Amino acid sequence: MRNFLGEKLRKREVAFGVLIEEPATQIAEILGLLGFDYIYIDCQHSPMSIESVAQLIKVAELRGMTPLVRVPQNLPEIIMRYLDVGAMGIIVADMDSVEEAQKAVNAVKYPPEGQRGLSATRAADFGLKESLGDYVKVANRETMVLGMIENREGVERIDEILGIEGLDGVSIGTTDLSKSLGVPGQRNDPLVLEAINKVILAGQKRGKFIAISARRGEKAKPYIEKGFNMITKSLSALVVEACHQFLEQARS
Repeated sequence: MRNFLGEKLRKREVAFGVLIEEPATQIAEILGLLGFDYIYIDCQHSPMSIESVAQLIKVAELRGMTPLVRVPQNLPEIIMRYLDVGAMGIIVADMDSVEEAQKAVNAVKYPPEGQRGLSATRAADFGLKESLGDYVKVANRETMVLGMIENREGVERIDEILGIEGLDGVSIGTTDLSKSLGVPGQRNDPLVLEAINKVILAGQKRGKFIAISARRGEKAKPYIEKGFNMITKSLSALVVEACHQFLEQARS
């Protein structure tokens, strides 16, 4: 196991990934060949099965991308299934408390750092390449835990949340955050921008990674300048942008 995304982030380099909501393995392979650092497999808002996720993870490994999975619920029995097929990072939605952060860490990490159940699964190379004891040490080092900050409570408690050992960082869900702050859909409202800045500063203080999704038509540079460490773009947004550009050029 080698987490190329984690290595890049620890060197304070900015990483770029694509959010995928469909089992498009060939597209995922192309993304890896193009040089994206990670794929963000969304299992919260998509109908993907664990079998489809496993295929995307294999493709990501093949092409040097780190596979992250946003899980549908912060439950150990659900998180373990995605980890066992090879996910190198878990993203938990609505992380608004220290308890939720610790619960996620416990589900992802093996003892003594957590409470994850151990078995000779695909993630452990079926126990064929090294002992399970050695695998546990590597998995605890290489597997990432990230949360989604999507409401007022999460922002208010961000310093305490990021203080949880084993939590690598958080991603800001700006749409749900704007709704929680009373300005639904207004991602550039001063209240939202103030909350975003608070999360970024807390991440810098704690040495934790802060991620965000760039929307359709948005460039990465402004987010880099703000201090984000991970910038994700959805596959659908990339397709729409490319199609618009092609048609505009073709018809001009």
